Amino acid sequence: MLLFAPLVLTAGRWQVHHPRTALTLWFSALFAGIGCAVASATTALMCCVEAVEVHGPAEGLLLTIAGWLSLGVFAAVIVLVSASAEPLADSWREAVGRLAPVAVSREDSDGVTLVWFESEEPVACAVPSGAPEIFLSTALKELLSGPQLRAVIEHERAHLRQHHGWAVRIAEINALCLPKRFPAGRALKRATLLLIELIADDAAARRAGAVHLANALATMGRTTGDPGLELRADRLTLRRWKTPRSRRAALARA
Repeated sequence: MLLFAPLVLTAGRWQVHHPRTALTLWFSALFAGIGCAVASATTALMCCVEAVEVHGPAEGLLLTIAGWLSLGVFAAVIVLVSASAEPLADSWREAVGRLAPVAVSREDSDGVTLVWFESEEPVACAVPSGAPEIFLSTALKELLSGPQLRAVIEHERAHLRQHHGWAVRIAEINALCLPKRFPAGRALKRATLLLIELIADDAAARRAGAVHLANALATMGRTTGDPGLELRADRLTLRRWKTPRSRRAALARA
């Protein structure tokens, strides 16, 4: 999985057109690899328990050593994951903590709190928690039209609704735990950060309109100088979108 999953999943440009499928395959490969490792450790422990009865003394001793070593490696991995996860959580809380004191207003919107804060940069970010929040800068409100702003908010709602924060956290922990000589960790992190944005773009485009979201991304891209935003806007513009069922019915009646 470590060697071949990145080679297979990064081939071609199909991920951009099917981001949800691509993200599912990436995490399927990750959890399949974890499952294989756990199954291997469990098998080694079972052999360790039955080694003395089934095999001779020499083979039994080797299997016992292998079993306990696998258990030690498994425990070390758990400790490493725990140690890597805590700094990531602290850094996220610190980032959110810097925005909260400069908040100028809060408003409830369909189960999500919109938190407006003073900033000259157009910024929007979703904060998953027990009470989910979407942080929005005042510059964003001044820069975008009403429909464009709604499209950006729907993009952030999609992150919360589909629990993308967990996907990013898992990918970051995986990248920290794997040795640098394996590209799988860095590849999964890069793919996750890109694919969740494309998935949220598609969800927001269906709810608020692809044109409005594309215009919002293009405007933000020109303002911030971020070419990635403009490329995402081009993707939405070039993609063929299905007409909503309600609109098809209205056109048929007309």
